[in-house]
Amino acid sequence: MFGVESILTPQIKLNAQSCEINLNGEIYLNQPYDKNIYLNNPERQSYSANYEIDSFEISQLYVSCKWRDIELHAGKFETPFGRCSVPLMSNTKADAPFIRTESILWNQTGFLFRWTPSVWEFDAAFVNGCTGLDTNSMKAVIGRIGMNFEHFRCGVSGLYQDGIGSEEMKEYKNHIGLDAATRFGNWTLSAEVIYDQYGLRRSFDPAQIFWEKSIYYRQINKADSVPITGLGYYIDLNYHFGKLLFDLNYGEFYPEQLNRQDYPQHDLINRRLLVKAGWNFNKFLQLYGAFIIENGNYIAQAGRPRRAWYLLSGIKFQF
Repeated sequence: MFGVESILTPQIKLNAQSCEINLNGEIYLNQPYDKNIYLNNPERQSYSANYEIDSFEISQLYVSCKWRDIELHAGKFETPFGRCSVPLMSNTKADAPFIRTESILWNQTGFLFRWTPSVWEFDAAFVNGCTGLDTNSMKAVIGRIGMNFEHFRCGVSGLYQDGIGSEEMKEYKNHIGLDAATRFGNWTLSAEVIYDQYGLRRSFDPAQIFWEKSIYYRQINKADSVPITGLGYYIDLNYHFGKLLFDLNYGEFYPEQLNRQDYPQHDLINRRLLVKAGWNFNKFLQLYGAFIIENGNYIAQAGRPRRAWYLLSGIKFQF
């Protein structure tokens, strides 16, 4: 399979007396998937939105105003929950830890207040609670308190919202998390852990889901107005020296045991191992590869055994 991706990062800076104003952008240009997808039953059809990739995607686009150690953002920006130091090789971000692909949203739209006095970090955000579009029936608040030293960083984060989606189809998406990272020479060791609340707020047939759907059966209903809970973590070791980049990541997610006969796959503990490597021929050209493996050997979607591995490789041009 061949795929072409590109990232554009425009930035406009304006200094107005003691205030620095920036317009920041991160634009993804993607080659979409083929529309000829095998949809021979309702369960397969419910996953069709997972293959709807926008050719032009606004990952981030926001205005920031910085005055001394205070910064304000307005627009679409990176979700200020935790800190992720894992290098990503694809615009899809599929080569990320489980709690980052399934729990924590990458980007949010709204307002962010950031205060960084000395080694302290304070983030407070009011956002729409969704990576893409917005509805009037959902909003979220995010907060993080952390410390950032020269070779060590840590923090605690929280996110609460009234659900993703509208009315009958709302999903829980609340978390509390801890993050930490330390740097020593060419090595970086980082980790994150979260307590997660997820699942459908009300009873809704998962086969009728027409938006992007998790392959881990997270979009089911435990009971009306009762979230499903889980604990997840990952540990990442990164080495970057000269032309070589190497990254090793391992994480687990422990879902609440629902003991449902119709979705026994939900109760499985997810274990994900990521191995990545890159070689920079020069400052413009990089050859990279990533291998992802999870626990499999069980019957998953459409009654078929799950193949729990993923291989990604490519060449990146940067200029």
